Amino acid sequence: MVKTVLWCVGNPIMADDGAGPALYRELLGDPAEGVSPVNCETAPENYLGPLKKNPPRRLVVADAAEMGLPPGSVRRIGLERSGDVSFSSHGIPLFLLLEPLKDDVEIFLIGIQPASRGMGEHLSPEVRGAVKKIAGILRRGEVDEIEPYQENRSPR
Repeated sequence: MVKTVLWCVGNPIMADDGAGPALYRELLGDPAEGVSPVNCETAPENYLGPLKKNPPRRLVVADAAEMGLPPGSVRRIGLERSGDVSFSSHGIPLFLLLEPLKDDVEIFLIGIQPASRGMGEHLSPEVRGAVKKIAGILRRGEVDEIEPYQENRSPR
């Protein structure tokens, strides 16, 4: 059984929305032990079948996420909280896609706050730095140390 599958989600021609695929490319050159990265780009639903046939212990989904934080911020988001965050590069909400697996597989997301989602294949410096930071965290096996997402609630 594979220990951890990492789905790298995003649109590589939409600036910072390409953070997930950039993480995939980063890990190809210097892999993280025990982590099997998959470049899902904008269609993570296409990778659900192989995941069901050979379920890992853990599924981590890395994607650009609008969290109301400074650009390049990285947060760990539980599947149950994924509806609190805006992921825009795929059609099916991740919670709906992955909910049937949650009893058999530990699932969480790594959200990366984008600076820009305009057209272009280049990441902002903040998001490029976040991708390198996440790759290092994965290589050290410290993914559980990523700060959890907490919804920003301003006082009324």
